[in-house]
Amino acid sequence: MGRKNQKKQNNAAKTENAKKLSPQKRNELNSLVESLLKLGFKQANNPTEMWNQYNELQSLLDRVIAIENSVKLKNSSNSNKLRTNKIENFIKWAKENGALFDKVKISEFPGYELGLEATAEIKKGETLITVPRKIMMSELTVPSNKIGTDIPFFDTMANVKLAFILLLEKLDENSFWKPFIDILPEQYSTVMYFNYSEMQELKGSNCFSNALNQCKSIARQYAFIYKCVQTSKEAEILKEKFSYEMYRWAVSTVMTRQNFIPEFSGKNIDENSANAVIPALIPLWDMANHRDGEVTSSYNLDHERLESNALFDFNVGEQIFIYYGNRSNADLLIHNGFIYPDNSADSVSIRLGLGNHDELYKEKTKLLDKLDIANNCELKVLPAPKYISPHLLGFVRVFHMNKDQLDHWVNSERTTDLLHIDCALETSLESKTWQFLQNRLEILLRVFPTTLEADEITFANFKKGQIKLGHIKSMLLHYRILEKKILLNALDYAKQRTKA
Repeated sequence: MGRKNQKKQNNAAKTENAKKLSPQKRNELNSLVESLLKLGFKQANNPTEMWNQYNELQSLLDRVIAIENSVKLKNSSNSNKLRTNKIENFIKWAKENGALFDKVKISEFPGYELGLEATAEIKKGETLITVPRKIMMSELTVPSNKIGTDIPFFDTMANVKLAFILLLEKLDENSFWKPFIDILPEQYSTVMYFNYSEMQELKGSNCFSNALNQCKSIARQYAFIYKCVQTSKEAEILKEKFSYEMYRWAVSTVMTRQNFIPEFSGKNIDENSANAVIPALIPLWDMANHRDGEVTSSYNLDHERLESNALFDFNVGEQIFIYYGNRSNADLLIHNGFIYPDNSADSVSIRLGLGNHDELYKEKTKLLDKLDIANNCELKVLPAPKYISPHLLGFVRVFHMNKDQLDHWVNSERTTDLLHIDCALETSLESKTWQFLQNRLEILLRVFPTTLEADEITFANFKKGQIKLGHIKSMLLHYRILEKKILLNALDYAKQRTKA
């Protein structure tokens, strides 16, 4: 970018710095924040109440955004086109500060925006990238006096603290991390960016409640931090700048890009602190997109750096992928803003629990403890060919046992056999187990407003270009299809076991 354009940017920043809300607008915003806080701590007793609260929440946030628009920090400098213009400066900054990546560059890829590209032939297991600790953004690499101490829950919510740090660095034109911040996306496809009609696409799905709770939690955090900022003596830079949209962006950046690094350096580490970790943003490495495989990145304590090795062989011009870890599509959707259709770690969670009034509550709890299963928990339905996870099967078997059966298995040396599909059990107990699973799976499928067949037709028409859905709705439709297939395949399997 030329000197003239840079001057215009600086002048725009000065103008924006001068903007302040009128006392009337500030009072209105304060009132909305109080309403957000009140709603944020209000418990919902069922999915209908959760949905109603979400609608109320979004209405409040729409008004908050409208008021804050006049003074919020603009993210236009991070549009996709201008992001690519910042890559060269970022590469220079990363190399000058010790990052090593001789066979890697940042490029655009259809369907991915930015990613990592191989510039030479790379063999599986070869070290691709090393990123020194000093350019990782964390609470330890940012001066403590810059962070401030006026927000009390930072000590227990390190990820929120990291988002706050990112905000401060974004507002600082002289930030050490400015080249890194300049290539971050303008916005994300996390659930906080969903509109009303997009969120409706998740109704009936496994992650619907979690998505609503995530939005509620972030709104509550915004409201709490807003109040702290307005009364803080240490956060003057944020008093007029802090906004919901800014916070949503920072939280989404952290959610989609954070990883954990050792809290203490190799020189100071001991047995007591060896397992202590903190969240951090790791420039360059965080540009790699996800593919199924295994974790090939680790932190080298001796050299104080992250080292990432090649997941596969890569040819020149190919996109370099890494494995984000063992996450279902529900987890990826809520926390990363995407899904992975060929996800070998995919699953659908079912919440099951023992009733407190169950006459055999203590006996069942004791047996579940031996199986390392909580008496109230989420258990997994799996893709073919596994269908029912061992802990889900074990829970349902215990749930249907009578006292004699419970006594037998509590005292058995082969208790863990209950986790195996071919465990030798009384026919009546197995029948009850598989009939229960069949009924539960049927209920989960009936909750969806649409059928698998209808979704597949809509998705096929979208792929053909016959209908327009947009990125978010098409992703959510695809997610529903994947979830329903897992449930339907497990249901067919349960029916076969019921007949056996």
